[in-house]
Amino acid sequence: MLKLILILFLAQTQIWSMAARLKDIARLDGVRKNQLVGTGIVIGLNGTGDKTPITREMLGNTMRNLGMQLANLNIQPKNAAAVVITAELGPFLNPGDTIDVTVSTVGDAGSLQGGVLLQTPLMGADGQVYAVAQGAVSVGGMTQGGGRGQGGHQTVGRIPNGGIVELALPMPYMKDRQIQYVLLNGDFATANQLAESINLRYNQILAQATDSRRVNIRVPFSFQNNPVDFISQLESMEITVDQMAKVVVNERTGTVILGGDVKVSPIAIAHKSMMIQVGNQLNQTGSPESMVEMNRGSTVSELVNTLNLMGIKTSDLIAILQEIKNSGALQAHLEVI
Repeated sequence: MLKLILILFLAQTQIWSMAARLKDIARLDGVRKNQLVGTGIVIGLNGTGDKTPITREMLGNTMRNLGMQLANLNIQPKNAAAVVITAELGPFLNPGDTIDVTVSTVGDAGSLQGGVLLQTPLMGADGQVYAVAQGAVSVGGMTQGGGRGQGGHQTVGRIPNGGIVELALPMPYMKDRQIQYVLLNGDFATANQLAESINLRYNQILAQATDSRRVNIRVPFSFQNNPVDFISQLESMEITVDQMAKVVVNERTGTVILGGDVKVSPIAIAHKSMMIQVGNQLNQTGSPESMVEMNRGSTVSELVNTLNLMGIKTSDLIAILQEIKNSGALQAHLEVI
């Protein structure tokens, strides 16, 4: 059975533009998340722990640190597992705030279900401890009766609010009364539009685009003592976003994503037993089933819809779009993933 080609339309306007809030299309430079990582032990497993030497060593060290004497004791940690803990330290978090942590096995443990993570320091890339994690591990994918579900991934779990921030990370987003916004998708027209919109709103030259992604903004003197108010006003502004015309085809799923009202210039293409002609008088040389005739000014979405109704395979669709692009008749960027 031929795969149905799913078409998704994005920004269906002639000028391929849309209005969006600044907070949705850009980030304030200097305000960012930071990754944390640590290694620890999960205990309390129901015989699903790992048997690797590293787990025995880590568990022994943990017990000794807690004051237990384990000389000449052969530990068989079937109820424990060595794990790696990962987390993200969000911006402006202070000591005492909590974060979610993810716990993943590193040995041959079968499941973390029912386990408890012992206190584990979480470090940043600089080796500094920024948080400490501990708590009961929650593992999804279990059946209603408590058994293991078919799609469950039992070797990775989460501890909601299981990490406690111990050290705040500075977020220097303003320097010399200057802030900078970075567009998530670089575009010279959008960057320039952002700067012009800010200058027009405040009736003074405050913003200047330095490249396709970055816009420098001077904080007005009236907001010098309250830059948060100024930033909140900026992030609520609606900016006209200019988009590049783009066609993305997912070869595996058959999904076609169209960014903008992408046009096809007049062209004639013969593909296998099929004749495709756009904008010119069709030369009737084949059977009616093999002919695709489109009017001048037709869009890619109309072409793909027509081919979809004919039951064309995804591989043939990709080949046709590539031929149209190579001929210069596809007025957009084509990407096959």
